[in-house]
Amino acid sequence: MAEVQELFEKFHRNIRTYYEINDTLREKKDIIVDRVKKHLAKNSRPTCSEYLQGSYKMKVGICALTGSEYDIDVGLRFDFDETRYSADDVRQWVFEAVDGHTEEVNKKGPCIRVRYRDGYHVDLVSYAWWDDSWGRTQYRLAHKYKGWLPADPPGLVEHVRRARKPYAGTEDSATSTDQFRRVVRYLKRWNDNAIPGESDDKPSGLALVLLTEGLLLMPHVDWRGVSDDRAALQRVAESAASTWGRIEAKKPTPEYEDMFGRLSEKAMADLKMRFGALRDALVDAKNAADARTACKRLRGAFGKDFPCPDENGDDRAAVARRTSAPAIITSSSSA
Repeated sequence: MAEVQELFEKFHRNIRTYYEINDTLREKKDIIVDRVKKHLAKNSRPTCSEYLQGSYKMKVGICALTGSEYDIDVGLRFDFDETRYSADDVRQWVFEAVDGHTEEVNKKGPCIRVRYRDGYHVDLVSYAWWDDSWGRTQYRLAHKYKGWLPADPPGLVEHVRRARKPYAGTEDSATSTDQFRRVVRYLKRWNDNAIPGESDDKPSGLALVLLTEGLLLMPHVDWRGVSDDRAALQRVAESAASTWGRIEAKKPTPEYEDMFGRLSEKAMADLKMRFGALRDALVDAKNAADARTACKRLRGAFGKDFPCPDENGDDRAAVARRTSAPAIITSSSSA
């Protein structure tokens, strides 16, 4: 049985990115937000405050594949209730502020997208933001087609933070990342490897975060108490592939939508088949005679960034080891 945990952790180092280390995205985001604020002030409109959201806020961002784009979601919070201005008005303010900043600025459903030719885009999501008469903070998202929609971006981030709590103690030594976030990043790269770029048939990153929460359930460690990311992924892939009917993952904050709901029936069937193929690759990797054989199988699922042992056999982190001890132990507490 090939031991591949260190290969998975090296893979995680290869694909991960996050806001604090992505200088380019930080710079572009700061320039755009400053441009919006100056435009609002110049035109005597209400100003906004910035709220970082999405994968960078949750720290599950991954590097883009060659030919694909990095992206960052930025919330713009306007300090008024939804009755003061229409969603169309607020979106138009933001659009006017960034129009012409790059060659391509688009009005998307939930955001204004500023795209850069060198493989980046920034999504600006506008919110009305206020405290109601009960002292509860309210958010309404300005949507292109649906007007003001109930939302709770901080509540979503807090939900994911709580979901990670059972995985305390599973952090890897190189990046101090818990198993939950590592598994999400593996799934996101697997998803990108199968469907590069954007597509209505492709699950979103948030869909995979919520799916991991619903299916992983607990940390997976081996008989020594060491994290077993292969087993954790197998658990998610097996559960997803064997789901009766459609795979679902309900957003825990308004509008409480099914994050897989946009997938067509064909796309859903294809997704379940892909999960089945991922499960099979992970089982084959577990049963492989050595790490090099396991790596070749896993590269088919995750792409060329999945590392292989050095051909000269010098990569100690990837040396195959055999053991008669149990391969998988699941635990609700980290070891």
